[in-house]
Amino acid sequence: MELADGKNPFEGYLERLQKEKKKVNPIHEIVNFYYLLNGWEKMPKDFYRGKMGYGKLAKEAKDLYGVLKEDLDDCMWAIQKMDYLAKKGKFSWSISTCLKHKKL
Repeated sequence: MELADGKNPFEGYLERLQKEKKKVNPIHEIVNFYYLLNGWEKMPKDFYRGKMGYGKLAKEAKDLYGVLKEDLDDCMWAIQKMDYLAKKGKFSWSISTCLKHKKL
Protein backbone atom coordinates (compact mmCIF):
# COMPACT_ATOMS: atom_id res chain seq x y z
CA MET A 1 0.00 0.00 0.00
CA GLU A 2 1.66 3.18 -1.15
CA LEU A 3 0.27 6.55 -0.30
CA ALA A 4 0.62 9.40 -2.75
CA ASP A 5 0.39 12.11 -0.11
CA GLY A 6 2.78 10.40 2.34
CA LYS A 7 0.45 10.82 5.33
CA ASN A 8 0.40 8.28 8.12
CA PRO A 9 -2.82 6.24 7.76
CA PHE A 10 -2.63 5.33 11.46
CA GLU A 11 -2.77 8.94 12.64
CA GLY A 12 -4.95 9.02 15.77
CA TYR A 13 -5.00 5.22 16.10
CA LEU A 14 -4.15 5.26 19.81
CA GLU A 15 -6.86 7.79 20.62
CA ARG A 16 -9.52 5.77 18.76
CA LEU A 17 -8.37 2.60 20.49
CA GLN A 18 -8.50 4.21 23.92
CA LYS A 19 -12.12 5.19 23.30
CA GLU A 20 -13.00 1.53 22.61
CA LYS A 21 -10.96 -0.04 25.43
CA LYS A 22 -10.26 1.15 28.94
CA LYS A 23 -6.66 -0.05 29.09
CA VAL A 24 -4.35 -0.09 26.07
CA ASN A 25 -0.86 -1.53 26.03
CA PRO A 26 1.00 -0.28 22.92
CA ILE A 27 3.45 -3.20 22.94
CA HIS A 28 0.61 -5.72 22.79
CA GLU A 29 -1.03 -3.74 20.01
CA ILE A 30 2.18 -3.82 17.94
CA VAL A 31 2.65 -7.58 18.35
CA ASN A 32 -1.02 -8.30 17.65
CA PHE A 33 -0.88 -6.12 14.52
CA TYR A 34 2.21 -8.04 13.36
CA TYR A 35 0.37 -11.34 13.84
CA LEU A 36 -2.67 -9.94 12.03
CA LEU A 37 -0.69 -8.76 9.00
CA ASN A 38 0.87 -12.20 8.62
CA GLY A 39 -2.42 -14.04 9.13
CA TRP A 40 -1.23 -15.67 12.34
CA GLU A 41 -3.79 -14.34 14.81
CA LYS A 42 -5.60 -17.68 15.22
CA MET A 43 -2.85 -20.29 15.13
CA PRO A 44 -2.45 -23.29 17.49
CA LYS A 45 -0.67 -22.60 20.79
CA ASP A 46 2.47 -24.44 19.67
CA PHE A 47 2.97 -21.89 16.89
CA TYR A 48 3.54 -19.08 19.40
CA ARG A 49 6.77 -20.56 20.77
CA GLY A 50 10.35 -20.01 19.70
CA LYS A 51 10.85 -17.76 16.70
CA MET A 52 7.25 -16.50 16.70
CA GLY A 53 6.98 -16.44 20.47
CA TYR A 54 5.07 -13.58 22.03
CA GLY A 55 7.88 -12.77 24.46
CA LYS A 56 10.49 -12.43 21.72
CA LEU A 57 8.21 -10.28 19.58
CA ALA A 58 7.21 -8.16 22.58
CA LYS A 59 10.87 -7.31 23.17
CA GLU A 60 11.25 -6.34 19.50
CA ALA A 61 8.04 -4.28 19.72
CA LYS A 62 9.32 -2.51 22.84
CA ASP A 63 12.56 -1.63 21.03
CA LEU A 64 10.66 -0.30 18.01
CA TYR A 65 8.31 1.66 20.26
CA GLY A 66 11.25 3.26 22.03
CA VAL A 67 13.13 4.13 18.83
CA LEU A 68 10.04 5.77 17.35
CA LYS A 69 9.69 7.97 20.45
CA GLU A 70 6.75 6.01 21.87
CA ASP A 71 4.46 6.92 18.99
CA LEU A 72 2.12 3.98 18.36
CA ASP A 73 0.83 5.49 15.11
CA ASP A 74 4.33 5.55 13.65
CA CYS A 75 5.04 2.00 14.85
CA MET A 76 1.94 0.67 13.14
CA TRP A 77 2.83 2.52 9.95
CA ALA A 78 6.42 1.23 10.00
CA ILE A 79 5.15 -2.33 10.41
CA GLN A 80 2.67 -1.96 7.59
CA LYS A 81 5.33 -0.50 5.29
CA MET A 82 7.71 -3.36 6.15
CA ASP A 83 4.94 -5.86 5.41
CA TYR A 84 4.42 -4.21 2.01
CA LEU A 85 8.16 -4.31 1.22
CA ALA A 86 8.46 -7.93 2.37
CA LYS A 87 5.57 -9.06 0.19
CA LYS A 88 6.88 -7.10 -2.77
CA GLY A 89 10.46 -8.35 -2.29
CA LYS A 90 9.38 -11.84 -1.17
CA PHE A 91 11.41 -11.99 2.03
CA SER A 92 10.54 -12.92 5.59
CA TRP A 93 10.68 -10.29 8.27
CA SER A 94 10.10 -9.61 11.94
CA ILE A 95 9.34 -6.52 13.98
CA SER A 96 13.06 -5.93 14.54
CA THR A 97 13.54 -5.70 10.76
CA CYS A 98 11.83 -2.31 10.94
CA LEU A 99 14.73 -1.08 13.08
CA LYS A 100 17.27 -2.02 10.42
CA HIS A 101 15.68 0.07 7.68
CA LYS A 102 16.36 3.76 8.20
CA LYS A 103 13.84 5.02 5.67
CA LEU A 104 10.87 3.63 7.61
